Amino acid sequence: MISLEWENKTNRILKYFFLAVFSVCIVYNCLRTNCYGNPEKKVVTISISGIDLEVELAITHEEHMEGLMYRDTLEDNKGMLFVFPENRILSFWMKNTYIPLSIAFINEEGLITQIEAMKPLSLDLHESKEKVRYALEVKANWFNIHNVREGDTVRMPHIIANKELIGAGN
Repeated sequence: MISLEWENKTNRILKYFFLAVFSVCIVYNCLRTNCYGNPEKKVVTISISGIDLEVELAITHEEHMEGLMYRDTLEDNKGMLFVFPENRILSFWMKNTYIPLSIAFINEEGLITQIEAMKPLSLDLHESKEKVRYALEVKANWFNIHNVREGDTVRMPHIIANKELIGAGN
């Protein structure tokens, strides 16, 4: 009788212990994978034709590779600005990206050189026609809705343009 009570008590303790460990693992994984928002994400406000746009910065190679993949929504006037340490031909696709997007390629002076529409989950490449330093992804048709055209200028905070702050991530 005593060993049966002891066994039941031990089983309850082990069950709660494993449940606690499992819960800690879930919380840790959510924090690590941005379930609750990632405090390490760099977000800045840029301006295009007088319209403010809040953008996450993609600066490191890993951030460039992930981009807006695996997201189900993107709010109006939000996007992602891909920042590179030098001018180069950029190429993007929509693998694992569920949101229809538009992309603008932007040169070092902040001039939009090209705008393209991108279809969700497409492996079609969208390549800049000339060397650029930035690419801006926003919801599909955002540029049309806000009458933003090739040749318009993007105003970015000084920190984005500072090569020393960005170069280490690439």
